[in-house]
Amino acid sequence: MANLNRYLTAQAIVNRSAIEVGLAAVGDVFASTDPAIVQLRTLLTSCGQTLIQDYPWQRLLAEFTMTTAINDSGVYDLPDDFSYMIDQTGWQRGGPAIWPLQGPASPQTWSYLKASSLYRITLFAWFRLADGKFEIFPQPVTSVFPISFQYVSRGWIKAGDTITLKDAVTADDDLVLFEPILIVNYLKLKFKAAKGFDTTTEQKDFEDSLQSWEGKDASGAVLNQGRTIVPFYYLGSTTNIGGLPP
Repeated sequence: MANLNRYLTAQAIVNRSAIEVGLAAVGDVFASTDPAIVQLRTLLTSCGQTLIQDYPWQRLLAEFTMTTAINDSGVYDLPDDFSYMIDQTGWQRGGPAIWPLQGPASPQTWSYLKASSLYRITLFAWFRLADGKFEIFPQPVTSVFPISFQYVSRGWIKAGDTITLKDAVTADDDLVLFEPILIVNYLKLKFKAAKGFDTTTEQKDFEDSLQSWEGKDASGAVLNQGRTIVPFYYLGSTTNIGGLPP
């Protein structure tokens, strides 16, 4: 995993936050019995878990790929680090054409599909997420579907010198894969709010850093005021039947 020098360990984040709110740093954050340090290290996990649910950070994007087999049940395990799917990234790959996955199917649509015999043989696979599983329809599977989609991983922490990723801080050398200023500002806000202190300054600092780093997390669209940019169409472009739309 490249470019990790920019990130801070759990120990560094807790101590930096502690100092900035007027507390003393400690040598071993996870051995400390100081109630304030215990609260800070606990809140650090809450901060990270909240940040991953609020925004699809580029560093946390991962891809799920699989290929069905005829007569599969149509019910598959999701990755261990799965948090949530990125909308409209599900595709059937391979073969003479690619097709977007149909769905996610609502409970009503899924019930209709199961009750109907019209969709037993099809080029398209419907999908849904249910009971912690990835399901496709028809069930049982009637065709070979190479399937992929992007998802947000829960692995926002790198465990020490290993390649293991996890979603809760448990050791001083856990490396937190969020921008340091963002996670420090959020931790200070959480800590002072938990103590019942005024958080006006911390709230502004966190919102400023969140807005800034969300904007910097991915490349922006090209702005061009000189001419009209012809959009690209997934099923079309210059070779689409009938050419480009007017």
